[in-house]
Amino acid sequence: MALIVMKFGGTSVGAAERIRESAAIVRNYAEQHQIVVVVSALAGITDIILKAVHAAKSGAQVETEACLADLEARHLEAIGKLLSSPSKEEIAAEVGTLHKQLRDFCSALMMLRSATPQVLDVALPMGEQISARIFAAYLKQIGAHGEFIDSGRVLVTDDKFGNASPDMVATRQRSREVLWPLLKQGAIPVVTGYNGASKSGLPTTLGRGGSDYSATILGAALGSGEVWIWTDVDGVLTADPRTCHKAKTLAEITFAEAIELAYYGAKVIHPKAIRPAMELGIPVWIKNSFRPEVAGTKIVAHVAGNYSPVKAITAVKQAALVGLTTQRDVHFAEIFGRLFLRLGHDQTDVLFSTQSSSENSLGLVLREADTEHVIQIIQHVFRTELKHHVLAPPSVQRDIATIVVLGESMRGQWGVLARLFSAVARLNVSVIAVAQGATELNICFAVPSARADEVVRAVHQEFFEHQHQESIEAAVTA
Repeated sequence: MALIVMKFGGTSVGAAERIRESAAIVRNYAEQHQIVVVVSALAGITDIILKAVHAAKSGAQVETEACLADLEARHLEAIGKLLSSPSKEEIAAEVGTLHKQLRDFCSALMMLRSATPQVLDVALPMGEQISARIFAAYLKQIGAHGEFIDSGRVLVTDDKFGNASPDMVATRQRSREVLWPLLKQGAIPVVTGYNGASKSGLPTTLGRGGSDYSATILGAALGSGEVWIWTDVDGVLTADPRTCHKAKTLAEITFAEAIELAYYGAKVIHPKAIRPAMELGIPVWIKNSFRPEVAGTKIVAHVAGNYSPVKAITAVKQAALVGLTTQRDVHFAEIFGRLFLRLGHDQTDVLFSTQSSSENSLGLVLREADTEHVIQIIQHVFRTELKHHVLAPPSVQRDIATIVVLGESMRGQWGVLARLFSAVARLNVSVIAVAQGATELNICFAVPSARADEVVRAVHQEFFEHQHQESIEAAVTA
């Protein structure tokens, strides 16, 4: 039987009804496959835990209590609607113990008024600890052999608390020691997403996108045939359907395309979660737990039979352009090198950059939220150069959007840029900055944010809707 690792996100286990539907999906596929389940916390639970923690750190006892009461009510409601006795009382008791631990944790924070990432890694995964217990218990109730597994038993990481990385050799050994015997017995391990443990056994978390990451790590460690990410969309679309009503679901995309889409904000899968599957060539599916009959999108190493050089269009609508120019005859590459070194140290993303050697200038297109931080970095790192007018004060252009057009089939294709910017020009939209990746995988350009939606629709029409119409006309002619 082929092994599939299935990850269910927060919306897929958002409440009792969603857990019921997701568990039914698992049971159905378990008839012909070995299944390992990875679950997120119930929708919104991790945010409530964070809110409780921050309230406790600031001494806001009333707000802390309200958050804790909300958590308890949400979980007890799900247990009450899903489980029957004696399982209901057993899981409620286990969940009650976890709630008490979180309450004690918040009480300690009230006194200490601070918490290190190491301490937070104990509290933040409690949502997953609870949802996995409920999911496993409900699987048993409907006739499937669900077994709760704390990911700390199988996923070994380094000790970078708050954003840990897996030790794949140790994880492979641990996961096979713990999970394979269960699978051979016909059980369905239900593993907590987002968390792991260091080699010394200290709790860790995997950071943003941690539950997806947990699934692909375990998929790679177990040598699974596929990883399925269950979410609330039909798959990866050619554009955001809220902006472009004619967006289409893509049958397949490559790992590289998925990473690009995720980097530029598309809700696909976190870039780091792609890596374990990509290294071993394990296909990853994006599927809709609300519509399990829809095939979804398959992420693979290579895709054949592309009909359009462009695979998808996405946009970062809140961006800014920061410009930096040297005013004297200096080696500006050295100066800008220092800037990128600091940005890398601070893990600050640059959407794209442009450089003019003749003008000794650099333009950085950033997410709006990062702009002030980058300005502060420039003022600190180059305080001497700014004081002596070696550098001009940084310029900032706000209210811009970054449009990203991507597709591996653009590589080596002539005419793509001409079609792209002809479509933009027809809207009388000024392009503020532009860059094409060295691998020809993407073309990024900035436009006024107020025109972003129009531009996305125009580009989508050029590469997808015209293509479809041309195919129909060719078929009619034939």
